[in-house]
Parts: sequence; C-alpha cells; structure tokens
Amino acid sequence: MMNKSRELTDLTACRAIFALWVFAYHINLHAQFSRHLGPLGAIIDKGYLGVDGFFVLSGLILARVDDKIPMTRQGITHFWGKRLARLYPVHLAVIVLLGAIFIGGLAIGIVPRQPDRFGTIALIDNLLLVQSWGFLHHWTWNYPSWSISTEWAGYLIFPFIVVSFSRFYYMAVIAALPLCLFILCVVSFHYRGLNLTFGASMLRFFPEFIAGMITTIAVPLFADEANGAAIGLVGALVAAAFAWAGHDAMTVFGLWLMLYGFAMQGDAEKPAYLGRIKPLHYIGVISYPLYMSFAPAELVTSQLFRRLHEPPATVPLAYSGLLIALTFALGIVLHLLIEKPARVALNRRLDPARAEALAEGSVPL
Repeated sequence: MMNKSRELTDLTACRAIFALWVFAYHINLHAQFSRHLGPLGAIIDKGYLGVDGFFVLSGLILARVDDKIPMTRQGITHFWGKRLARLYPVHLAVIVLLGAIFIGGLAIGIVPRQPDRFGTIALIDNLLLVQSWGFLHHWTWNYPSWSISTEWAGYLIFPFIVVSFSRFYYMAVIAALPLCLFILCVVSFHYRGLNLTFGASMLRFFPEFIAGMITTIAVPLFADEANGAAIGLVGALVAAAFAWAGHDAMTVFGLWLMLYGFAMQGDAEKPAYLGRIKPLHYIGVISYPLYMSFAPAELVTSQLFRRLHEPPATVPLAYSGLLIALTFALGIVLHLLIEKPARVALNRRLDPARAEALAEGSVPL
C-alpha cells in the first residue's frame, strides 16, 4: 500500500476537469454557445454533473486520508476543525468580496438583478454553511457554495460512516456500491435529472459521497494488476457518452469509473497519466478557489454587459473571455493570498514539517 500522504496527481487533474466542466456550464447559461458545438454542446449542457464528480472524489480522498479518526470527542472535533479550516477561509473571503461589490454598486446606483439574493437571513445561512440544508430555496450570496454547504454536512457525519464500515467485512462494504448507484438512478428518475440544489442536494450527494468512500476500499484490491489509466480513460468516455445521451445517473457512473481507474493508477505508484499535464494539474490545485470565484466574476461581468446593453448571447466570445479572465485571476489571488496561507497555518499547528514544505512549495496542497 502506498503512502497515504502522497498526492495522486491524476485525481488532482480530474478535479480540474470537473471544475472546468462546471465552469463551462455556467458560462453557457448566459452566453448560450453550446448550441453551436454539436455533440460537444450536449455534454456542456450537463456540466452541472461536474459537481457530482467532486462529491465522489471528496468521499474517496477523505476515506483514504482520514480513515483512522479516533472516536472520541477530541478526535471528532479535531477532524471537523481541520475540514472547516480548509473550507472556510476562501468561503468567507468571497462573501466579503461579494458584500463589497454589492455595497459599492449600490453607492453608485447599480442594483443587481436579484437583490434579494443578498439578504441578511441568507447571509447568516451562508456564514453557517447551512444554505443547502433546506433553509433556503434560491441562490444567495456566493451561489456555487451550495455544494460546499452540502459537503460540510457530509463531513459532519463522515466519522460515524467510517466507524460503521469497520464493523463489516470489506467485501460486504464494497457490495454496497451498486446500491449507491441504484439510489442515484431512483433519485435521477424521480427528479428527471440530478441538477438538484439546496434541500434536495442531499439526495444527490450522499450516494455519491459514500460511493467514493467505498471506492477507497476497492482500489487496492486490483491496483497492481489493472491498467488504471486505461480504466480511467474508459470511464471518461462512458461519462461523456451518457452526458451526450442525457442520462445523469449513468454519467456519474462514468465519472466514478474514471476516478476508480486513476486512483488505482496512483495506488500502484504507476506513472501519472493526466497528472503529468502541468496546466491541468495546476488548475486542479487551485480548483476550489477557482470554483468559488465564479459568482463575483459573473456578477461584475453581467453588470458590465447590462450597462453596455449587450446581452451575453449576442456577444458570447467577449462575455466568455472576460468572465474566464476574471474568474481565473480571482481564483489565483484567492489561492495565493487566502487558501495557501490558511493551509500552511493549519499544518503549522498540526504538522510543522508539512507546513514548512508547503511554505516552500515542495509539496502539493
């Protein structure tokens, strides 16, 4: 078994693919460019499923790294504190930035399209990371953070899921994988897709999160013998095919197979396949602040084009280009000024040697 602290660069690259897919989907909601791209356009229209890839990956990575949480009050609260410290600084920074943009806009007479999105109750829910728990039923403040709120719910019960796994034989746990897919199929059929946010997002999240956790157990069983990179590529093709065909749950199955294959590739310590593509790896490293940067970048870009009286769909290249530039610029700034220093500070408290390596840039985040 390989060292659990070692980064699986192929999975980091998968994170980049998921983030870019979600990003393309949200840009397309305004620019409407997918209608000109043929079959690729149908895949972009399903870009919200990139979030489902994150949900599976989150369960996989968490179960791989934190499967030995002491079931004591101190052990559980330590785990929760560590996860919150990784999520919250960027989340809070973006809320502050959105507040500044909102107040600054009001000061010069610019009102956002949905001013109710910036209400006080919504702010409290966002600050508490409970905005997707059924308390709100519309996008508020940094709207992509609904998925972070959902993941936070998963983190809260993660220690109890892990300890329940230890009470069963590994093969019995692995046998639950088809059940997770079946539940996801039922949810997708009932709601006519998996584009579920807020309260219903839990129905989408937990089967995927638990499937990711179970995958961690299955990975070492065949990693040495299997061609993990080939399985990962087949999974990506399966996901693309089902996204084109419009089947959400089976698209998630393809994403799971993709992650399973590349996780086996890393577990067997075979050469990285996607992870050797440096731009893709870097986007994976900054994927969280990049994902969280979209809302403020979209707010500024949309207001600019409104004042120019140019609907985004009539100038898709200009709109998309500016939105991409602003999102990436803000994502990099948040990574360098907020996310990385926060993680160094966290590791300085928990693991001084790793904190020093992080500060020097000799190990990945």
